[in-house]
Amino acid sequence: MLLGISYDENINNWATAGLIEAMKNRGHEVKAFRLSDVSANIPDRFVLLEDDDISGMNGVIVRTLGFGTGDQMTYRISLLEHFENAGIYVMNPAYSFRRAKDKYATLTALHKAGINVPRTYVGENLDSAIKFVDEVGDVVVKPMIGSRGLGAIRAENRELTYRALKFIHQLGQVLYVQETIEKPDRDIRAFVVGGNVVGSMYRYVPEKQGEWRTNVHGGGRAVLAHLSDEYMECAIKTAEILHLDYSGVDIIESKNGPCVIEANAAPSWSALSEVTGLDIAGLIVDRLVQLTHK
Repeated sequence: MLLGISYDENINNWATAGLIEAMKNRGHEVKAFRLSDVSANIPDRFVLLEDDDISGMNGVIVRTLGFGTGDQMTYRISLLEHFENAGIYVMNPAYSFRRAKDKYATLTALHKAGINVPRTYVGENLDSAIKFVDEVGDVVVKPMIGSRGLGAIRAENRELTYRALKFIHQLGQVLYVQETIEKPDRDIRAFVVGGNVVGSMYRYVPEKQGEWRTNVHGGGRAVLAHLSDEYMECAIKTAEILHLDYSGVDIIESKNGPCVIEANAAPSWSALSEVTGLDIAGLIVDRLVQLTHK
């Protein structure tokens, strides 16, 4: 079977390398590529760089769309949809991947389906954003599209919040402001593959002063978690609503039960593998192969 994987800057990124190794260990031929290096022809033909025809791929794992202009990103999403139309299984599916990368689109879909999510302001009006802050109080200002907690600012002081929002507004960026939920000094990462939670962990806030983010990449501590049925069902339903074949679902333990912050369409799993001992890359590849046979 010919399987593909999209990457961006570094083919030796541990997640990309792990998936490639898992594919090869299962006897599959692998094509690793940047979406920006793929050209499309209609009828259905896909060429990598100048002359490497990859139209015969059975399935492809999307790790990233890369960086680019509005036109370039639109093309890459349409390219993934073209793969799907040509019978190549895309994991995660094109629109599901796009939506999960967008925190705003993710939360609206989850809220509509009855999943508990934080109160959030999204918009381009600075005065409206400040009014939301005054109503809510302790907030987190985040990039609408981002990962690993990078770029997120917890703004407990109104003056500092105003300055941060004004700066973001002057840069022409969308304002994304979220209430801070009262919770323990940890959150939950539940990893869902094929509609099942295959593993989960608590991520504890680092001990360094002033830090509030739990991301392991930023120094958070990972501990094996055994989730209750309520939290398991929340993670599974989240992936199901967003049509994600695999996902890292981030949940906080609020006084009202599970509250979903986001669902990652290309999650990392190094810390999860360490605390669970699971071959996550293998589980993802096995699921892709299973889906190509449907």
